[in-house]
Amino acid sequence: MVDTLTSRQARHVIEVVGSSGTPPEWGFQFFSTGLDGYLRVIEEDYLRSFLREGGSSFKVVVGTYGGGKTHFLYSVRELAWRHDFLVAYCPLSAETSPFYRLDKVYRSIAMNLMRPLTPDELLGGAERGLGAFLKTVYAGLVEALTAEGLKGEELRKRLTAVAADSTRGLENPNFGRAVRLALEALVHDDPDTFDQMLQYLTVDGYDRVVHRNAGILQPIERGQAFATIRSLVTWIRNLRFRGLVILFDEAEQAGAMTSKQKEMMLANLRELVDQCGSAAFANVMVFYAVPNEQFLVEGRSPAYEALRQRIQTVFDFTNPTGVTIRLDRLAREPRTLLTEIGNKLSGVYETAYRKEFPLELKTRLVSLLADAAAERAFGDIGYKRLFVQGLVRALHMLRLGKNVTVDEDFARRMLATGTSEPDGEGLDGDLPEG
Repeated sequence: MVDTLTSRQARHVIEVVGSSGTPPEWGFQFFSTGLDGYLRVIEEDYLRSFLREGGSSFKVVVGTYGGGKTHFLYSVRELAWRHDFLVAYCPLSAETSPFYRLDKVYRSIAMNLMRPLTPDELLGGAERGLGAFLKTVYAGLVEALTAEGLKGEELRKRLTAVAADSTRGLENPNFGRAVRLALEALVHDDPDTFDQMLQYLTVDGYDRVVHRNAGILQPIERGQAFATIRSLVTWIRNLRFRGLVILFDEAEQAGAMTSKQKEMMLANLRELVDQCGSAAFANVMVFYAVPNEQFLVEGRSPAYEALRQRIQTVFDFTNPTGVTIRLDRLAREPRTLLTEIGNKLSGVYETAYRKEFPLELKTRLVSLLADAAAERAFGDIGYKRLFVQGLVRALHMLRLGKNVTVDEDFARRMLATGTSEPDGEGLDGDLPEG
């Protein structure tokens, strides 16, 4: 069992892992294995030093489906929060946020921006995005200025001044005006104006009458996307936050894109890599996770070659400046890795259901499942995902069943997808207590 987890928290972890094989937003730490080396380099070389000192960096994360990309990105988010960075975890998809549409990519950042959250806030579905962040900034300003003895009209004037100061020097003046007016709306308790400004800031619609009357003369479109992202970064710095870590999680390959869309995507990625070397992106780190990087470099056009040259170096413990992080090159071999994950996840399961299994039985189960899943380590299937789903399924069987024989055949059946136990094996009769 895991003493630092509550039963409710552990049950949440098991529910997510057992159903989809994906890591939960919080709780993945309790069965995380094999990433310590990479994370230590990111923390020591970037979060503790380079980023704080005004640097910026771009990394490509490569991992097969079910190979741990999201788990890795959540781990980076946890580290970044520990060092007081803001984080935007942005799932990308062809429908909602394709990378060839930078305005939609900016929208994803704006909708997913998050301050450091506690475990209960994450599990409770705490609000995320620019709206929640603006309210948090405002509440922090009110608390700080009230502590200085300000109140009433004097407090409102100072808040208005701080709102204006925070938007000085922004490249996109329309973005800056919308942010200032949103903060002022909070000062004057004007929810309608706040919602109108948030509508603009999250690219949720441009009202020519309302927004033009407010002095916002242009919607956030493709042509203004990079300038708007740079303005967001500058605004965060003006507010004295450590910086911003952006985590792009590309769930789909680019096969459905037209040639023109692919060229635009590659051009946008190339420019983003270059932006991470400029002063306008100071205190920013970007991770772009993909199942396979071949679609980024397999073409022969100048756009492919330009990007290939920028991401060809490999990140590892001896070369932290390398760009590409390959999750399939973790130090541990598959079976050892799975065994460590399984031993930890079993403890989470026991906490979730307040049920402790005999150590010998648990060890044998994890070992057999690790053997069976490791056989698939070099195929296209995400063997880690199959393993954790199969382990949770097997633990359910042991908890609820009466005549389960833990052997190689049982382990292979637990990893089989789309099937159920024959004749409800292990599920008949009264359920045991606990």
